[in-house]
Amino acid sequence: RPKSATNDDMILDVLLSFQENPHTSVPRTAQTHDISQGSILNILKKHKYHPYKIVIIQELMEDDFDRRIQFCEEMMNRTDDNFLNFIVFSDEAVFQINGSVNRHN
Repeated sequence: RPKSATNDDMILDVLLSFQENPHTSVPRTAQTHDISQGSILNILKKHKYHPYKIVIIQELMEDDFDRRIQFCEEMMNRTDDNFLNFIVFSDEAVFQINGSVNRHN
């Protein structure tokens, strides 16, 4: 590809494409503008665009606190000291003060 693939007009067209539809993909935009995906990525990087991941936010319920306390007490009362070494906690979550939960899965 010629180096002119990322001229000022093309850069403006690519940035406008993402402003009009922020959910469009890099491959689709590259195909639409007939330039490489690498050029699209370079343009986006240079202009501080970055990919994002949609995160599901769940609200805490009234009985969640009691259920967490119950779970902790059950884990502390296990007779096998190595019991927790065999549990894989695969979901990571951040609990906010306002009661929302941000899951990282």
